[in-house]
Amino acid sequence: MLKTKILKSLLSASLIAAFAVPMAVQAQTSAAGMNTPAASALNKADQKIVMDMARASMAEIEAGKIAVNKAQSPEVKAYAQRMVDEHTRALTDVTNLAQSKGVTLPTELDAKHKAMAAKLNRMEGDKFDREYMKQAGVSDHTKMHAMLKKDSARATDPDVKALAAKMMPAVEEHMTAARSMPMAKKSGGMADAKGTKPPVTGEANDHTSPGATLPPAAAKDTSQGTSGTKGTTGTSTRTPTGEANDHTSAGAVRPAPAAKDAKPQPAPAVKY
Repeated sequence: MLKTKILKSLLSASLIAAFAVPMAVQAQTSAAGMNTPAASALNKADQKIVMDMARASMAEIEAGKIAVNKAQSPEVKAYAQRMVDEHTRALTDVTNLAQSKGVTLPTELDAKHKAMAAKLNRMEGDKFDREYMKQAGVSDHTKMHAMLKKDSARATDPDVKALAAKMMPAVEEHMTAARSMPMAKKSGGMADAKGTKPPVTGEANDHTSPGATLPPAAAKDTSQGTSGTKGTTGTSTRTPTGEANDHTSAGAVRPAPAAKDAKPQPAPAVKY
């Protein structure tokens, strides 16, 4: 009787051990599977693309929030609110993709956009509006569009490639809208843009002013009779009294017959 009980106990222990080992192995395998990130299929280049897309939208959201509060122009304020709304949706798409691929996204702006946000926070009024539209509106969207165009072509993961292509049209629209706004355009006319000083009233005829341009007819003095000792060309010089007829001086140029100032001589007396 005692032997039977012992045998039953040993058999039960063996069965428990036999079932426990596979269950422990299965539990360890499941735990290992849960801790293994799905991003193992993404290469480094594609991971960087996902993180760059996230940073770009984060920068637009941050700058847009500042502009919503500080912009003076209603047009700029409306544009900024649109950037906050649309780039928040874009960031949601990037976040979902990153989670499915196991990519850890940045949680703060890069150094460049931190500096830009600090600069915008120090500005007010019309100056703020122009700077926001110039940087966040035109410059950043131009760079983002070029980045997405390149990423949609070079990404190897199909989901990363598809997201870059999906974001491109909206970013292009943001860029075009920003460029068309007056605050993003350079102030001043064409002369100011080229750095050319507009002419001052009366200056065109003042040929004695420094840097003044002579009209074509007076640009070069081709008349003869200028003293050869001066060696001056292209400058109209009044000849001193009597110098024009002094053809014995060194270097003197004999004037043409038409240039000689000769008084009419009386007719010689006729002898009969």
